[in-house]
Amino acid sequence: MNFHIVVARYNENIEWTTQFSNVIIYNKGIPLQNSYEQIFLNNVGREPHTYYKHIFDNYNNLAEYTIFLQGNPFDHSPNLISNLNNYINNKELNIDFEFLSEWIISCNIKGCIHHPGLPLIETYEKIFNEKKENINFLFGAGAQFIVSRKIILQRPKEFYLNIIEILENKMYPLTPWVIERFHKLIFS
Repeated sequence: MNFHIVVARYNENIEWTTQFSNVIIYNKGIPLQNSYEQIFLNNVGREPHTYYKHIFDNYNNLAEYTIFLQGNPFDHSPNLISNLNNYINNKELNIDFEFLSEWIISCNIKGCIHHPGLPLIETYEKIFNEKKENINFLFGAGAQFIVSRKIILQRPKEFYLNIIEILENKMYPLTPWVIERFHKLIFS
């Protein structure tokens, strides 16, 4: 299986990544010492900005599967290392999208019990260019998941650029938390 592990780092200790190959570290914090290869990004949009920037910049050169993780992925995924090894070592992996977070939460676009007051409906309209008043969906706390290239490429490159631009707009400071909830909707 051809895969990349994309890590959205701020100032976390990412030593845990050294046990894996094909790790791409996007750094929005203090430069790492040692031999880490890192791509520096402005500190905007939390991890969703990093994820969609990776997709946009590599749209024509994506791995078969991309694993998106936070710099410290263990708060929401304590069994992450063994779960990653199961995906990576599965030669017959055939999935489109799966959460890597171990805390999956049910939400509605009218509001989520965890983090009430998010502009879910407004952000949905900006991303998908359609109006919805009532959608139930799941999200994985911590915004960590694996997604196939096939599913990513079902949407045009400009779709991901729109998400990046929304995340970079300082008028919408809560957008990263909204998009965290929408990853499964984006990749379906």
